[in-house]
Parts: sequence; C-alpha cells; structure tokens
Amino acid sequence: MAAAPYHPVVCDLLRRERAREVLDAPCGQGWLGRAMGAELALDGKGLWEFPSSGGGYREVQEQDLEQAWRGARRYDAVVCGEAIHLLSSPGTAVESFWHALRPGGLLILTTPNVWQQRSRVQFLLRGFHSGFRPAVGRCRGRDYITYFAWTFPLLHQLLTLAGYEDVTLHEVREPKPKRRIEHVLALPSWWYCRRQARRAPDAAQARFWLQAGSAQSLHGRWLVVSGRRPAAQTEPQAVSAMPL
Repeated sequence: MAAAPYHPVVCDLLRRERAREVLDAPCGQGWLGRAMGAELALDGKGLWEFPSSGGGYREVQEQDLEQAWRGARRYDAVVCGEAIHLLSSPGTAVESFWHALRPGGLLILTTPNVWQQRSRVQFLLRGFHSGFRPAVGRCRGRDYITYFAWTFPLLHQLLTLAGYEDVTLHEVREPKPKRRIEHVLALPSWWYCRRQARRAPDAAQARFWLQAGSAQSLHGRWLVVSGRRPAAQTEPQAVSAMPL
C-alpha cells in the first residue's frame, strides 16, 4: 500500500516529540507499525480492520472508539489517523484519548480537509463535500460512512473546548493548490482570515487566524492537527456533551 502524503508528517511529529510509547487508534491495517514499529513501543486499537501479525505493534486490542474507554497504560502520543470524520461521537473519542495520554502528551488527528476549494465547489453544486456522500443504504462496519466534514477551525474548536493546548495545523507535502483557479476562489477566505489576524486582541487568536488562512487550510487535501494535554490539568472538558 502506497504511503499517503500525511504519513511522513505524523512520523516526523512523533520523532520530534521523542515519543517512546504511542497509541495508534484506530490502527487500521497498520501503516504506522510498518513505518515506526522498530522505533516505538506501539499499541493499537481497532474495530473493523487490524494489522497483520508481526506488523510492528506491541499489542492490539479491539475497541469501538464511539464508546468511552480508559486503559491501564498512558502514552507519550496518540495518533488518530483518518478516523475522526467516521465517528458519530468525536467528542467521546477525544476525551478517551485525553485519558490515554500522559500529562503533556500529544494527540495527532488526520482527516480529509473540506475547506479546500474543490470540496467547496462540490458542496455548492451538489450539496455534499468531496468524499462525504449520504449513508443511505450503507451499513456501519461494511461500508465507508462519514459523519462530520472537518476543517481546521472545527478541529481547533473541538480540541480547545476539550481542554487541549497548542492546537497546531501541520504542513503536508502536496500540491497547494492543485489548480490555478483555486487561488482565485480562495482569495476571499484568505483576505478575511488575514484581516481577523490583524484585528485579533491577543497572540493566541492571531495564531488561530493565521493558521486558518494558511495554504494548508485553504488548499490542502489533508489536515494533520495536533493538540497537547496540559501538564497540570487532570480532567478534560465534557466535550462529548457539546453540540458540534
């Protein structure tokens, strides 16, 4: 299976963190184990797909991420790759990841980006974003069913309200934009985000708007977003009860 463009970004983040114990949830067919199993003590959680035996994982457990869970181990980092848009209760998953992290640990989320211009045009023309079609006639566990179409601002909101700090959008090596016309289509959003950044009352809000107006946010096909569990805070906010 060919590596997706976001794979190297996740691996680089884990190496920069000097993470030693990492949870891959869901682990799917195990690309992270193949890429970094020799460097990490890597555990996996899955429900529908699992890596092959000897795929670089110390331990793999069955777990439905829609349900709240707490494990015995704590990790330096949790990776949730290409799954947050497949969950009907993303807040529950984010809370469970919080409890799986050591204080100061890093959560890494990856998901398709519906703010990119092709997806916006498709939504305008047919009412559905790229890759987000109705689930009518489909069955969970057998078919690909999407729930939430994520953008960087929405992921920032999800993680910030859950109590994560230093929410960051990371650059993915991919064509941005893929077509010249996308530059023109993105200009209103770019101007708006820049104006909001200039008017921001503090550095944290300015940083948010600069990230929201970045090329990765406006043109990238993937989002790789990280958030850090604070070293001092012991409990997450009750984000699973918040409307998204």
